[in-house]
Amino acid sequence: MRNWKYFRLIIGTGFFFILCPFLVTEKIYIHSKAIAEQTTKYSDRLTQENLEIKVQQLDEKATQQFQNGELESALETWQQVLEIRNQQGDRFHISSTLYSIATIYKQQYKYQQALEYYQQALEIRQQLGDQDLIAATLHNIGTVYYHLSQYPQALESLNQALVIRQQLGDRTAISRTLNEIAIIYDTQGRYSQSLEFYQEALKIAKQEKYRANISAILSNMGLVYSQLGQYEQAINFYQEVLNTNPPTKAKILNNIGAIYRHLKEFPKALEFYQQALAIHRENQDRFGIATTLDNIGTIYREQGKNSQALESHQEALIIREELGDKEGQAATLHHIGIVHRESDRHPDALQFLTHTLIIDRQLGNQDGERITLANIGKLLERKNHPQLAIIFYKQSVNVTETIRKNLKVLPAEQQKSYIESVAEIYRTLADLLLQEKRAIEAHQILDLLKEQEIFEYMGNLNADEDEYTESPLLELEKIFWKKYTQLMNEVGTNQVDEQNISSEKLLSIHNFIDSEEVAKIVSELDENAHGQKLTSDLLLSLKYELQEHQEKNTVVLYPLLLEDRLELILVSANSDPIHRTVSVTKEEFNQAILKLRVRLTNRNKAQSLSRGNNNQPDRRVMEAGAKLYNWLIKPIEPHLTIMNAKTIVYAPDGPLRYVPLAALYDGEKWLVEKFKINNITTASFMDLTPKTEINPLVLAGALTEGIYNFQVGKKNFDFEGLPFAGVEVEKLATMFSQTNKLLGNSFTKKAMVSQMDNYNIVHFATHAAFVNGHPEESFILFGDGSRASLRDVKDWDLRNVELVVLSACQTGVGKQLGNGVEILGFAYQIQEAGASATLATLWRVDDQGTHEFMNDFYAALKNGATKSEAVQKAQISMINSEFNHPYYWAPFILIGNGF
Repeated sequence: MRNWKYFRLIIGTGFFFILCPFLVTEKIYIHSKAIAEQTTKYSDRLTQENLEIKVQQLDEKATQQFQNGELESALETWQQVLEIRNQQGDRFHISSTLYSIATIYKQQYKYQQALEYYQQALEIRQQLGDQDLIAATLHNIGTVYYHLSQYPQALESLNQALVIRQQLGDRTAISRTLNEIAIIYDTQGRYSQSLEFYQEALKIAKQEKYRANISAILSNMGLVYSQLGQYEQAINFYQEVLNTNPPTKAKILNNIGAIYRHLKEFPKALEFYQQALAIHRENQDRFGIATTLDNIGTIYREQGKNSQALESHQEALIIREELGDKEGQAATLHHIGIVHRESDRHPDALQFLTHTLIIDRQLGNQDGERITLANIGKLLERKNHPQLAIIFYKQSVNVTETIRKNLKVLPAEQQKSYIESVAEIYRTLADLLLQEKRAIEAHQILDLLKEQEIFEYMGNLNADEDEYTESPLLELEKIFWKKYTQLMNEVGTNQVDEQNISSEKLLSIHNFIDSEEVAKIVSELDENAHGQKLTSDLLLSLKYELQEHQEKNTVVLYPLLLEDRLELILVSANSDPIHRTVSVTKEEFNQAILKLRVRLTNRNKAQSLSRGNNNQPDRRVMEAGAKLYNWLIKPIEPHLTIMNAKTIVYAPDGPLRYVPLAALYDGEKWLVEKFKINNITTASFMDLTPKTEINPLVLAGALTEGIYNFQVGKKNFDFEGLPFAGVEVEKLATMFSQTNKLLGNSFTKKAMVSQMDNYNIVHFATHAAFVNGHPEESFILFGDGSRASLRDVKDWDLRNVELVVLSACQTGVGKQLGNGVEILGFAYQIQEAGASATLATLWRVDDQGTHEFMNDFYAALKNGATKSEAVQKAQISMINSEFNHPYYWAPFILIGNGF
C-alpha cells in the first residue's frame, strides 16, 4: 500500500523528473544516516562493552600479579588500566586504580610516589563522598608519611581516618588505625601515649575477635616494653602472641631471643633463636634463615665460642650472597670481622670490616658506616695504632653528627642502637685523645657528647642545621684519610652489582695501613700531639668569650668519667687548656657520688642538726663532699689560684649531674664560699654575655592547695599543695611591683604558657620532677592538675625571658645512678625555647627552706647582682643561718647564662 501511494505520487507530479534525482538521493541519504546512527550507537555500545571487559580483565590480571608478588608487572598493568579509566571518565574506578598504584609504590618503598597517587585518589574520593574509602585512603597516607619520617603529618592523616571510622562504626578498621597511631608515638619515643593507643586497639581487636590485629598489637606492645627496659612484661606480651600461633611466630621468637641476649642470658637466647631458625628452614624463608643465623653467631661470640660463631655467620653469608642481599651481606661481613678481631686475627678482621665499610658507603647506610668505622678504630687501638684509631673514631663521630643533622626525630628502631653505642664511641675517642695528650680535641668531643646525650634522650634535636659541628681532622689525618678513601674506592668500584671483592684487593688496604708511608704520618702525629696548638673553632670561640668578660675571672671545667680514671680539662681566657688525670675507677667514683647524694638529701638529719641544735655541722656530709673535692678540684686548685678564678662554669659529666658542685668541701669551706658556680649544658650553647640591668617583669605561679595523685611511666606520684609557695609568690610581688600572680586554680598551664614571653622572669612555685627515663615522664605540675612534659617545653616561647625558676623540683635517684641527662635535657629545652638561664633544684627542699633561699636570691637580684652572684649570696646567707645544712641550700643550681 505504501508503495502504491508512493508510485501514484510519482506519476501525478508534473515536475517529478526534474526533482527526481535530488529527492531519491535525499531519501536514501536520510535513511542511510538513520541506519548509520543506529549502527554507530550499536558499535559504540559494543566498543564500550568490549573496552570495559578488557579493562576488567587487565584489572584482574594486575590484582593477580600483585598477589603473586610481581610488583613491577602489576604496576605496568594498572598503569594501562588507569589510561583506559581516564578515557572512560569513570571517576570511581580512576580513584580505585590510583589507590592500587599507590599501594604498589608503598610496597616498593617508593614512598614519595605512593603519596602522590594516594593524594590523587583521596581528592576524587572526597568529591564522590564515599566515607569508607576516604578513611582507607587517609589511613594509608598516614602510614606513608610515617615511612617518610613526617610524623606530625602522619598523625594528622591517621586521626582524620580515625574520626571517620568511628562515625562509621567500623571497629576492625578503628583498631587498625589506633595501632598505626600507636606505632608513630612509639617511634617518637612517646611511650606512654603509644601504650594507651595500643591498649585501646587491643581491646577492640579482642572484642571483634580480629586475630591478625591482636597478634600485631601484642607484638608491638612487646617491643615498647622492651625499649622501656621492662623485659619481663615484653616477654609476657610476646608469649601471648605465640599462644595464637601467628604467621610471625619466628619473628616473635627472634625478638624474645634478643631480650635474653640483652639480659646476657645466652643459653635462653640461643634456645629461642634456634626455634626461630627451625621455622624459617621449614618455611624455606632464606632471608629469615640468614638473619637468625647471624643472631645465633652473635650469641656464640658473646659466649667466647668463636669457631661456632664463624661457622654460623659464614652460612648466613652464603645465603645473603645468593639472594643478592647487599645490606644483609654487609651486616654478616661485619659480624665475621668482629669474630676475627675477638680471635686476635687482626689482618682478617681488617679485611672483613673494610669490605663492610665499602658496601655501607655504596648503599648510603650511614648508621652501618658509623658503627663499622668505630669497630675499625677499636681494631687499630688493639693493634697499638692509637693515632690511626683516632682517625676512624673521628670519622665515626662525623657520620653520627651527619645523621643527627638530618634526622628531625630519632626512630625507635635506631634509638636503641644509638643509646648502646654512640655515647661509648664519643667517650672512647675522648679517652684516646686525652691519652695522646690532645686535650683541645678532647674538649670538643666532650661537648659533642653532651649534645648527643640530649639527642638520644629527647629523640630529636630542635637546633638549626648550622649549629651542628664535626670533629675536624688534622692536616696529617686528612692526608691519611684521603689516601685510604681513594684506595677503598678503587677496591670497591662497581662492587654493588658483584658478589664479592677479592681478598687480594682487600689485602692491599691492610698493607697500606702497615706501610712506611702511614708509619711516617703516625710518627708526625705523635710528635705534634705534645705541642698541640689551638685548632678547635669551638675552643677558640670559648676562649674569646672568656677574654671578652675577663673581669669576671671565669674558667670552664670539663670532667670526663671513664672506667679507670677521671679526666679534667680546665679552660681559661689566656692560657692553653689544663689537663689532669685522676686515678679513680668509675665504680668507686659513682659510689662516692651516691653517698654524697644520700647524705645531702637526708632531711631528718638536716633538721636535727640545723634547727635548735646550735647549728652543728654534719661531719658525714663534709667527709663525702671532701672526697669528691679531692678528685674534682684539688688537682686543678693551683691553676685556679694562678688564674685568680672567681667563677667556675661547670659542664658536669654523667652521674656528676646528680650532685651540686657547690657542696664540695675543702676541709674548711664549701666550694660555693670560694667561687660562683654556673652550670652549662654544652659549650656550643653557652652565652656569657653580661645582661644589661633590666626592670624585672615577673610571672609567678604557685601550687598552694589540693591533692594530686597520678602515675607517670612506672612511677606513682603523690603531691599536695605547698603552703609556703603562696607566701613565696606574695613576697616576690612585694619586691617587684610588676608581678603577675597566678595562685591555686588560676595557676593553669594555659594561663602560664600564653603569657610567658611578656615577662623576663618566670617563676614556678610548684612540684616538678626530672625523671630518668623518657622525656614525657619529666614534668611540671599546675594548679588545675595538668602537667607540662619536657616535650611540651620545646614549644614554649621564652625569647624575652632572662630566667626561669623552678623552686620545688626533684630528681629521683635509685641504687643505680643514671647519666643525669634528664636534668641536662630540661635545661637544654628551656634554652632552646629562648630563655637565658634556669634556676632549678636537684631535690625537693621543705617549704620554709625554699622560701628563705628565694627571699635572699631575689633580694640580691634586686640589688643588682648577676644571677650567679645572687645564687652564691643566697647560699652563703643560708650557710650562716639556721638553714646551714647543705640539704637546704645546695640543691639550687643555675644552668645557662649566669651573668
